[in-house]
Amino acid sequence: MSGPDTGRTTARMMRISILTLFLEAALALVLGMLLGDTRQPEPGEERVSALTLMVLPFTPLLALLPAAAVSAVVVLPTVLLGEHLARRAGGRALWWQLLLSTAVGVVLLPTAAGWVGWVVGAVCVATAVVLAARARRGHFVRLLLWGTLTILTTSLLTLLLPT
Repeated sequence: MSGPDTGRTTARMMRISILTLFLEAALALVLGMLLGDTRQPEPGEERVSALTLMVLPFTPLLALLPAAAVSAVVVLPTVLLGEHLARRAGGRALWWQLLLSTAVGVVLLPTAAGWVGWVVGAVCVATAVVLAARARRGHFVRLLLWGTLTILTTSLLTLLLPT
């Protein structure tokens, strides 16, 4: 009997991809909250309502289904197809995966967001693809720790920098 499986599995790739998309969404939320609304509130206007504070803990549950869907429909097929194309056509799997994730961004993202939205979406998908392709045992915890540290550092720096 061999030792524990430390290689890449579909479940590990799904967990890494979902966590990556969660961390990207959290970083976007932090930057949007800290840098988006910098004006002073009007008298009688609340910056944060009680309903917002009540719903805030449940937002990760609401984001789980879309993150799992994007991971299953976009990220995993992109990883596997990129590896297949690298075997058949040659080249490195990473370059095929980045090309495919960019193509997915072109096809799936709405044009209403403009080219900036397309670039942001393509980078988010490409990051999830690259990290999911390298998913091994123990990567989830490292990604969770480093991603949380990145979000906390970004929050601290945006609070400390003068606006």
